[in-house]
Amino acid sequence: MRDPRLAPFRAPALAFAALLLVSAASGAVLFVLKLGTTAARVQEFYLGSEARFTAPRTLGGILEVAVPHLVAVPLVLFAVAHLVAFTRALRPRPYAALVRLSFGCALAGALAGLGIRFVAPWLAWVKIGAFVGLEAALLAWAALLVGLFLPDRAEAHARRAAAADGASPQRVPGAPRRD
Repeated sequence: MRDPRLAPFRAPALAFAALLLVSAASGAVLFVLKLGTTAARVQEFYLGSEARFTAPRTLGGILEVAVPHLVAVPLVLFAVAHLVAFTRALRPRPYAALVRLSFGCALAGALAGLGIRFVAPWLAWVKIGAFVGLEAALLAWAALLVGLFLPDRAEAHARRAAAADGASPQRVPGAPRRD
């Protein structure tokens, strides 16, 4: 762990990273099962298909999915972006790029369904690209959290060695006392 003051936040941060991974994985499975992996299948999902006997998505149906996503996804991204920012793990430019990618893809993905249905079917490519971008961003945020909050191998080895020698581990400045 780079900063010993982060130690008390290790368990919640790693749990949050695990939930990001579960969310990304379940989102990927649902996207593939419901919308498919090609632009034609995504268009078919929103525009309907005579061959599959599916009706076009209604405005109400699209909004039932989009509105909760427009609340939940930005909150998750806001939380993880601030957690990583407080650790100062990334330089400003890469951090800003990851934030822009995350929020941009989330917004594009949420609105692309409306675009496919009511503006232009070719926006299915935007939907797929936004989904892939958001998934990649979620994986990057989770990897950053794991990298920041997992104990360093050297730190873990030193603690095991100290425990094996019967010595108490040395107190790290800034870490909470456990007396």
